[in-house]
Amino acid sequence: MARPKSEQVRQAILDAAHQLFMEKGYTATTIGAIARQAGTAQSNVYVYFQSKFDIGFAVFDPWMRQKVTELEEKVGSVSDPQDRLHTLVEGLLHGIASDPSGQTMTLVQVLATVKPSDEYDPELLMWTLERIREMIGDILPGASPAEHDVLTQALMLSFDGIALRQNLRREEVSDDHGISAMLTLMKPYLDREKPAAKVAEAG
Repeated sequence: MARPKSEQVRQAILDAAHQLFMEKGYTATTIGAIARQAGTAQSNVYVYFQSKFDIGFAVFDPWMRQKVTELEEKVGSVSDPQDRLHTLVEGLLHGIASDPSGQTMTLVQVLATVKPSDEYDPELLMWTLERIREMIGDILPGASPAEHDVLTQALMLSFDGIALRQNLRREEVSDDHGISAMLTLMKPYLDREKPAAKVAEAG
């Protein structure tokens, strides 16, 4: 007979995991330690989560969604396209990828230790890509949808690289070069006209 689930217990597990991930790192944290910190039995943790991998994503998911939503609002509040582009790139690479709280370091460690048996759900990744793609599309209307996709992927690859360096050398990481490189790559698209405007002029 399955044990009844309690949202309070589930949240206690997530709070305990988050605290231990920040203090010890994801890799060094065990399910047993999470259970003790949450004040529950180790077997009870598996009532709510299939694995530590599952817990890691459950901790990271709401944080990432909140950060991306805040970035959308910040980018949307800027009127000048060049400033909006800078706000997007700096906000994603400096504000999120190298966030000093250690959340992105947890993500890197989670992904680095994933096993074939872990069921990875790409929903958060797809959601994040779509949000970034929409921001790029609003800032660079002269670029084609295919170019929006390429720039989104390039920006997220930079995100991954900065997050990885943050995980390896927290005190020494500088993301200035990554931000500068991405702005150099994306700025030429600012000068393009919207496709609709070109068609109207041609007609």
